[in-house]
Amino acid sequence: METAVTRLETMFQKAESDLDYIRHRLEFEILKGLPDDLAPEENPVALLEEIAVVKSRYKTLSMQMKKVFTEQRESIRSICAALVNTMKIVRVLKQHAGLECLPLSAEEQAAALQLTSQTVELLVEEPSYSRSTSTASTEEEH
Repeated sequence: METAVTRLETMFQKAESDLDYIRHRLEFEILKGLPDDLAPEENPVALLEEIAVVKSRYKTLSMQMKKVFTEQRESIRSICAALVNTMKIVRVLKQHAGLECLPLSAEEQAAALQLTSQTVELLVEEPSYSRSTSTASTEEEH
């Protein structure tokens, strides 16, 4: 099993090396055919390098945004849990103090419903940047 894995790693390293050689050879051939006084914005090799930098930055930003989204979702869960616990504690304290526990008013019910629905939307909804990231990554693979 280990030898098979080692063999696969070697094959992938060779394939990566071959692709690097092909890329460098293509760059050389492109540059050889271009005039010397070509502006950088007209140089296809320079443009390809800029695209690679932009793709790398985009990937980094997408990963950071995904982390922010995950942390935001966890914060919302924590806040909702704390709010529910607080409401339970207030109800228990009222009961122990002998105060009447009135049902929520229409306004309070509407606010609770709105909070619940917004929370569910935020917890279920996947941000658009992660969909575009997966699209971009599948486009890169083809």
